Amino acid sequence: MIKSAVYALFLIAGLVSLPAPAQSNSATMGFIGCGNASAKFDVDYARERKPAQPDAGKALVYFIEKDSGAFTTPTTMAGLDGKWIGATSGNSYFHFSVDPGVHHLCATTRFGGWGGAALTAVAHFTADAGSVYYFEVNNISWTEPTTSEVNLLPLDSDEGQLLASFFDLAVFRQKK
Repeated sequence: MIKSAVYALFLIAGLVSLPAPAQSNSATMGFIGCGNASAKFDVDYARERKPAQPDAGKALVYFIEKDSGAFTTPTTMAGLDGKWIGATSGNSYFHFSVDPGVHHLCATTRFGGWGGAALTAVAHFTADAGSVYYFEVNNISWTEPTTSEVNLLPLDSDEGQLLASFFDLAVFRQKK
């Protein structure tokens, strides 16, 4: 009896200490890289597929959205260090310059149905001047919020260049 109680206590302690996934179903953007929860973007596309180069003394970051099995085309907002910097929709990308150092990136995918349900994933990285970084936001199975997921993952530069060459450049405007 005591043995099974101790086992149950260790099991509960082990489950409580597991790390939480970097994703949330909350529309509150209290995550370090995200911006204001009420922000919204309009997204269009340019047919540009020219690779960009980092500005002098800066790093370049590609934010690439890849939708896998999405029922509809969600909009994904990109946040950097607590401010929204752009958005994608469907299989698209955009790029931006950052100063060298540690940065916190956020991806929040919203779907207009289900009361504006949102899923968020976050990541951090250390940028070096002159380097190019690729991050993929993968929206999986947007058929209903309880079975959907959003992942934000760093990509190998070869994979990032390949995806960007197939996808359209997102042209975005934050709604006022």
